[in-house]
Amino acid sequence: MTSDAELQGQLVAIFGTEAEERVQAMNRHLLALETDLSGAELDEQLAGLFREAHSLKGAAGAVGMTQVEAIAHRLESVFQRVRNGTLALQAAAFDVLYAGVDAIGALVPAAAEGRPAPVDADAVIATLERLAATPVPEPNPPAPEPHPPAPGPPVGEASPSADEVPAAVHSPPLAGAEETVRVAVAKLDTLMNQVSELVVARIAADQQLGELRRLQEDLGQWELAWRGARPGQAPDAAVLARFVEAGSARLGGVRRQVDLLVRGGQAEGRRLGQAVDELREEVRRARMLPVSTVLDGLPRLHRDITRELGKEAGLEVRGGDVEVDRAVLEQLRAPLTHLLRNALDHGLETAETRARAGKPRRGLVTVAAAQREGVLQVEVTDDGAGIDPARVRAKALERGLLTAEAADQADDREVLDLVFRSGFSTAAEVTGLSGRGVGLDVVREHVERLGGIITLDTASGRGTSFRLELPLTVSTTLCLLVGAAGRPFGLPVTSVVRIERTRAEDIGWVGGNQVVPVDGRPLPLLPAATLLGLQPQASSGTSTVVVVGSAERRTALAVESLLGVQEVVIKPLPWPFARVGGTAGAATLASGDVVMILNAADLTRPGYAGEPGRAAGPAPAPTEAAPADQATVLVVDDSAVTRTLEKSILEAAGYQVRVAADGAAALDLLGREPCDLVVTDIEMPRLDGFSLTERVRADERLRDLPVVLVTSLDSEDDRRRGVEVGADAYIVKGAFDQDRLLETIRRLI
Repeated sequence: MTSDAELQGQLVAIFGTEAEERVQAMNRHLLALETDLSGAELDEQLAGLFREAHSLKGAAGAVGMTQVEAIAHRLESVFQRVRNGTLALQAAAFDVLYAGVDAIGALVPAAAEGRPAPVDADAVIATLERLAATPVPEPNPPAPEPHPPAPGPPVGEASPSADEVPAAVHSPPLAGAEETVRVAVAKLDTLMNQVSELVVARIAADQQLGELRRLQEDLGQWELAWRGARPGQAPDAAVLARFVEAGSARLGGVRRQVDLLVRGGQAEGRRLGQAVDELREEVRRARMLPVSTVLDGLPRLHRDITRELGKEAGLEVRGGDVEVDRAVLEQLRAPLTHLLRNALDHGLETAETRARAGKPRRGLVTVAAAQREGVLQVEVTDDGAGIDPARVRAKALERGLLTAEAADQADDREVLDLVFRSGFSTAAEVTGLSGRGVGLDVVREHVERLGGIITLDTASGRGTSFRLELPLTVSTTLCLLVGAAGRPFGLPVTSVVRIERTRAEDIGWVGGNQVVPVDGRPLPLLPAATLLGLQPQASSGTSTVVVVGSAERRTALAVESLLGVQEVVIKPLPWPFARVGGTAGAATLASGDVVMILNAADLTRPGYAGEPGRAAGPAPAPTEAAPADQATVLVVDDSAVTRTLEKSILEAAGYQVRVAADGAAALDLLGREPCDLVVTDIEMPRLDGFSLTERVRADERLRDLPVVLVTSLDSEDDRRRGVEVGADAYIVKGAFDQDRLLETIRRLI
């Protein structure tokens, strides 16, 4: 039985995920409203805003987050007035609404983790109340004066001023008590099928074990016959004769048993291997999320930055449907944020500068994601001024990053690589967005931590493009196993450029360092053992060289042997070894040996220092299903928190519960599986509770099915509508308690 504290923890965790999605949805709707929509499109966006705020209010109340509930309620009131045509949204009003949405985004994780509120919730609520109370504009406003005074508040006298709008808080992604991933039911069904295959393989293995035990018994009896049933004594001639006489027949039977076991073991081994591979692939797919999880937050960030900079710039986002491992997405959010800021602040010119250069006044930043050959490619491109290599070269000389001789010898690509150096910036002044030299070095660090690369392409006057190439998943990695200092190490195959045999006479010296020619280019040659702080073993005249690369950097590693290729699961090192430089983690080989996996990004630059990844928390334990012979209740609500709360209440009372996220899903489920009663919310996407009840009553098979409406809509009109569509009961969430719900259900079933 789940305790109240455990249930509350589960609800808070679910609410964290739900709130993040609803905050993103409200941001999308608000951004769309700022584009001056009209007609059906305007109605659709307003309906979406009202629905998100309404659902968020109810879910926040269910988990006891009263401040979030209050803010969502004020937002709902504003959206309702806009829908009714009694309030017009202008610039200052949008700022108030964004501040309210941002406040929810900051309050939810703080409340879930028991931290103090990071924003003044009361100030946000008061500002929203003033906006919601803005007087209705006069039907026939007087004509403007020839020289009107400075404009007042854009939405009426009671509208808040810009100074009254609480500052936007860009909080990190919301998270509940545990990290979670939503998985489609179809994917879970596939996983269960694969588990069934493993169960069959286990049964077959048990049967083979029984056969082996019987064979063991036969061999034991044969041994007793050989020894004449007298342990410790050699068999006499008579016993030996009897054994030889019967031996050929018994030996043939044992051989046939062994042959059958070998063939069966081979078949089951293939079957088990296939089942394990398919299960691993399905688990990997279950962890996959669309890139839109990260990309959906960029339009809001773009809106805030352009307003702060006063620049005219558009944003185009493509490829959000590409699916990537959740661990990759977690590391992708920060790099894309940095690159978007960099493009808007440094990349794009002001409107006046662009006009003088004959370019459109409005710049454009494009973020495009695509999957190519098993790799995620994300490009952030702007049509700005581009990066001037001469300016980068001058800054590098000024800051001592290059000597005059090195600056003269370096080509433009090598010079441009300096923009990824920590502390490097060409900005003339420090602003709230840039100029401190922090950004692109963090981008490269995040990308290389995932085993990816980042490249830069720029053209003067035409713009700049940053391309990120990342693995689609980090669950398993194909590694080249090499020997160094008599020990095995692993190198991800994606970082191996080529493998060569090098003779001693091929090795040269440049600047006191050993180099080896590769494709006519001298590369630094480093013994892998020395690089790892180990003592290398003596080598013969020739050595094996593995050329590893990250982005444009290449290094030749001298290894002692090649041990093969193997697919491994890389795990982060535990404390205090988590920051061992040059390593990406450790892996267990098929032989059971543990090997260190090397990080090519570290090995190709001096002064490297590794940094660990973060392991995800444990998955929540599954809940027990209710007995199949009990009455079945279908719970319909677009809020995951409300669904979970009602499901827990009903299961504790002994009911079997099914759930659906909206009316359309509920109808589909009712068409496939019988239920004894429906408990449904009203405000839902696709098909609301009123329409669902009407459809149930119109269906000959379902017309007698009891329907209970549970909603926060408490007006007389709403109650009357519930009666008209045929609902059997109408429960207002504000007056909701579980005893009332259970009593209503017991009365109707």
